[in-house]
Amino acid sequence: MGSRASMSLTSGYLFRSFSGMFFSIFLPIIVIGSLILFVRIAKLTEVTQMSAGEMLLMYGYSLPTILFYTLPVTFFAALVLTLNKLSNDFESVVLFSFGIAPSRLVRFFYPFVMLLIALLMLLSLGLIPITKQLTKSFISYKSMHAVLNIEASQFGQKFGDWLVFLESKEKESNTLHNIVLYNAKPHQEQILVAKMGRFINENGVLGLMLNNGQAYSIENDTVDQVDYKVMKIYDTSDYKPFTYQNLMEYWASALHDRKRLKDMVIFLAISLFPLATLYYAFAYGILHPRYQKNYGYLAILLATALYYGTVSAIAKSSAAASGVFVLLFTLVGAVLFYRRVQRRF
Repeated sequence: MGSRASMSLTSGYLFRSFSGMFFSIFLPIIVIGSLILFVRIAKLTEVTQMSAGEMLLMYGYSLPTILFYTLPVTFFAALVLTLNKLSNDFESVVLFSFGIAPSRLVRFFYPFVMLLIALLMLLSLGLIPITKQLTKSFISYKSMHAVLNIEASQFGQKFGDWLVFLESKEKESNTLHNIVLYNAKPHQEQILVAKMGRFINENGVLGLMLNNGQAYSIENDTVDQVDYKVMKIYDTSDYKPFTYQNLMEYWASALHDRKRLKDMVIFLAISLFPLATLYYAFAYGILHPRYQKNYGYLAILLATALYYGTVSAIAKSSAAASGVFVLLFTLVGAVLFYRRVQRRF
């Protein structure tokens, strides 16, 4: 009965210590990641206008990706540092002297590891594909909307490869007046002038129909002029109409799309990172401060870099090899835990 009571008190103390360490690491990382993300989103405003609400929407679309890559490393680091603190304060030695084996402490963290793995799989296999597609759809919409919102008497506006200037615009009818387009190619310059014009959409391709104008081509000090009644030019940038895929269609494409297969393998491997590094956390987190050096920080850096780097390197070439690596990595951690901690304490 006393053993159960002591383990219950120990569990509560471990949970408080770990959660405090976890959030002290997690919150600054999220803040820094969010600032970097807002800078990237702000760069999009150079080519298209965004309201504060739309910027927050873009941030929300990116949040699952930030959480997915942040949570596993934060969990591992927080666990190592929590165990380091217990060891440096000689609290772990006291726990072991009361008959609480290190393996019992490991088992205490199993439910948290399983919950975290489930959350990571939900983020990676569910939310990230959805938010990626929503982001692409939003950017495509804003890019086309920016072209359609070309304003009068403003410089630096673009339509495909053409710089556009227009004298006036009738917003109700979307009619453009006195248009000038300029395109500079190697050894050649092109200028289009038109009295009137309007945007058109043909089979999902955005175009500009010009009326009553002249086309000039300047090459090697030679100027060619062509008068025209009607001319159509199209946005030649790589624009593809967005088509949404549900999750089944999205991941089924991994059967023939190697990039999609690589994404799936990496997502699964990173989702298993908390389990793969659980024993490493105890192997290098628990120590006797009088007789052993603290390699906790080094273990966090090396284990994370080795795991992420190896998985990223071999995921594209072989999904099976990635699975074997994750299994071997976990087994090595278990062996290190047994030799460094379980056998000694």
